[in-house]
Amino acid sequence: MNKKLPWDIIISKLRGNLSDEGTISFNNWLKLEDNRELFQQLQTVWDNIQNKVASYEPDMEYYWKELSARMDNAETAPLRTKTKHFIFKPFYRYVAAASILLVITFSAAYFLGINRSLKPTISESYSSLTGKSKVILPDGSEVWLHSNTTLTYTNNSASNLREMSLSGEAYFNVTHDANKPFIVKVGHVAVKVHGTKFNVNAYNTANSVLVSLHEGSVEMKTDGKDVFLKPGEEGRFNKTNKQLAVNKGDVEFAQSWTSDQLQFEKKNLREVCKYLSKWYSVDINIDPAIADNQAYSFTVRNESLEEIARLLSRVNGINYQFTDKNELILSARK
Repeated sequence: MNKKLPWDIIISKLRGNLSDEGTISFNNWLKLEDNRELFQQLQTVWDNIQNKVASYEPDMEYYWKELSARMDNAETAPLRTKTKHFIFKPFYRYVAAASILLVITFSAAYFLGINRSLKPTISESYSSLTGKSKVILPDGSEVWLHSNTTLTYTNNSASNLREMSLSGEAYFNVTHDANKPFIVKVGHVAVKVHGTKFNVNAYNTANSVLVSLHEGSVEMKTDGKDVFLKPGEEGRFNKTNKQLAVNKGDVEFAQSWTSDQLQFEKKNLREVCKYLSKWYSVDINIDPAIADNQAYSFTVRNESLEEIARLLSRVNGINYQFTDKNELILSARK
């Protein structure tokens, strides 16, 4: 079995949203007997978690330990591991799904025993399955991970860099260290940080990578262009035409999903749904026939989207329906 497991593919398989390309990679990985046994163990733990969540009685500490034990056993090579301290905060979302944060720590110091003068490269992978989770990186930086997000952090002593790759969406509050540049890589885009707060929206299914700068300064780099962002600006890289553009953006909205609550004061339905979609990580489609002449004032904390949709339907006289594609449809009553 490989030392570096394809956790993003495994997690997508467990969640049931694996792409066609990912399915091919997963099936190839599953050909090994050891990998099949590992996945069966993870599947069992995952099913137990889902069953507990469905009954609104999740024993998160117990199942986290179970899942951690499976992952610790999965790394079979003689790698050095260390205890990772992180903050785990579950937030209940659509169908009361609890946030599960997976943390895998391993060392890529393959030269130990050959050249002991070389310092090891430490990599840590974080995956937020559902909801959102907050992690503290080894350098003290804080990162919020949105649902279905994986972040792999590498502290390379040889290159003196703090490098990480991201799939999904994350909000960074980076600890400044002039001697160790902080770089976030998303496909053909690299974000070089100079001690700052920013949001990166980079889901594989999206047609662009969006970086929203709240504080400080970041540099976006692609194969053909480099740009610097100022606070309040957003950099967007179009995956189709490979164009990189910088414009003024709604950075407060971009990071709104990291808050403990959403507060609306006399907002119309479409403005409310814009934030609810971001908060719950669910697509919301609104029937154009629904009038936009009502104002809403309320606060969202731990309520499920089902509860919010039910209240909106009573106030505005609309119908709502959830689909199996993680989508909420609001339609006018006939």
